[in-house]
Amino acid sequence: MESDNNPLLNNPNMPPAAQAPDVRNGPVVPTAASLTPAAAISAPVPPKAASPAGKPNPGFRETLETVILALILAFTFRTFCVEAFVIPTGSMAPTLSGAHFRAVCPVCGYNFNVNANVDQQWLPVRDAETGQVESTLVRVNNGELTQPNAIPAPGYSMCPNCHFLVPADDLRGKPIIKRIYSSNNSSETLHFPYTYNGDRILVMKYLYWLSPPKRWNVVVFREPMFGKQNFIKRLVGLPGNTVEIVNGDVFIDGKIAHKPVHVEKSMLQVVYNNDFYPTDAGQERINGNRWSNPWVGEPQSSSAGKWFTGGPVINFSTGRLDAVGHLEFIQRNSYLYNDLGYNANPYWNGHHLVGNLYMRTVWISHSPDSAVRMTLGPATNRFQITLAHNGALKLYQWDVQLGTYRRVASKSMSVFHAPAGLQTGQAYRLAMSNTQHEARFWINGQLVLQYAAPWTLANALAVARVRKMTGAQETPKVQIDVTGGCTLRHLLLMRDIYYTQMKIRFPNNSSIDPGGTRPGTGTMGHPITLKKGQYFMLGDNSNDSEDSRAWYRVEPVLRQMHLPMGVVPQRYILGRAFMVYWPAGFRPMRAINWAIIPNIGRMRFIR
Repeated sequence: MESDNNPLLNNPNMPPAAQAPDVRNGPVVPTAASLTPAAAISAPVPPKAASPAGKPNPGFRETLETVILALILAFTFRTFCVEAFVIPTGSMAPTLSGAHFRAVCPVCGYNFNVNANVDQQWLPVRDAETGQVESTLVRVNNGELTQPNAIPAPGYSMCPNCHFLVPADDLRGKPIIKRIYSSNNSSETLHFPYTYNGDRILVMKYLYWLSPPKRWNVVVFREPMFGKQNFIKRLVGLPGNTVEIVNGDVFIDGKIAHKPVHVEKSMLQVVYNNDFYPTDAGQERINGNRWSNPWVGEPQSSSAGKWFTGGPVINFSTGRLDAVGHLEFIQRNSYLYNDLGYNANPYWNGHHLVGNLYMRTVWISHSPDSAVRMTLGPATNRFQITLAHNGALKLYQWDVQLGTYRRVASKSMSVFHAPAGLQTGQAYRLAMSNTQHEARFWINGQLVLQYAAPWTLANALAVARVRKMTGAQETPKVQIDVTGGCTLRHLLLMRDIYYTQMKIRFPNNSSIDPGGTRPGTGTMGHPITLKKGQYFMLGDNSNDSEDSRAWYRVEPVLRQMHLPMGVVPQRYILGRAFMVYWPAGFRPMRAINWAIIPNIGRMRFIR
């Protein structure tokens, strides 16, 4: 982690036009000249005769005054309005990437980033006895990327789409340097691909002087453990809230916390995208598994109809107008779990099935009077939406006690736009989400239906107790049912963030519990109530984020104010992150270590 006075200005991997401070796991370190607005330019000055000897040239004086004024405006703008930061670690992945390697799955073609651990790098070290300098793998306390080929890649990185294990020597950062690392009378070969710097972001400073922070904002703040580093997280708990995390969801004052639509979509992570259909389907892989499409259709071969799922386009063919086809997503390997391809060790903080899901497809009906039905969620949180050929919409919810679906009354849900009748042969973009016990349905990008079911902390704790007694997790049901023949294109399944039960791990020199562990702040059974001017922060990469759940210390100044662990005081909040203005770019050629070509397609606002 880097301190506030370590601006990465001398990092050779950073293009001169995009130098910026640093945001960690997240510390954020500001750069002195990270953002400069367009300089004020005076009107063209006509040529003048040379000034008499000994008198200053008026043109030179005006130019100097203009430059000085521009610098004053730039520093004023940076100080009071907007400042730039760079993300060094992956606590907010995949929303924001820290230092990372790039990977393209060789069998399905899916692009993804892999975390580069800036805390361990290959550096020259001088032996204290002999004085000789040898390079080896050492721990870097400030977490600054020293050179582009200094961080070893994990032996294998898992493709988040088809779960193929991509070996370290097949990553995109060529050339990949191989080095022998010796330790404890053993040695191993490590691979060092090119490491890309993290996203560079813009932060609106002092915005919260005008209006208070809102839940789900991505904010930059000074961490409260030592008060020396800047972190970036998502704000979850507000003053006066009681926060508790149960079954992957956040509960505020005993009620489940819903996300706005734009925030929900920005936080979704891929489960499986059928557009990236693997070329090795049915073949044995490195780990001995054979991949097959998790979307399985019924009937598969009968007079009633037949599904084709052997490619990126899925078809249901039938000669009967009343034939019904069922296409179900079957849980295999780690699909539907809270895995993240960005992490080198995805299971260290828990392996959980995720029930908060989003499904999208392009549906083309080939039969008149056809209909489509989408089902999402585990038994305790399952919704079903039916779209008829005449445009009629119906919403059903699974009743666990009765073991059947019951229709949700129209007056209980919001119907924003009543869809018109459907046309045979026309493509319709359909999407459904079921997150935090709230169902939404879109047609051609337009939200047409929304319903939030009552779900309290008491309900969630009851489910958690059953899971603890049985030792089993609920497998979500993901299914598409159709009437008549149809084609499904661009079939995509995504999941929401699953907030894990992170533990507080005290260091050996801790004065509270040396070397011990305790349940994390705000986790199940350990809620926290925030007082005036106090906030609770969580990282989007919940499996690997040093956030309010895991902070083990409060700096002395805040301790005197009786601030509990896991809380950020209002005066430590620096601003709201609102834009990725320079994502990690591209190198024009391998010989150039600077990624000086901007990745314009990844420039975006932060939701």
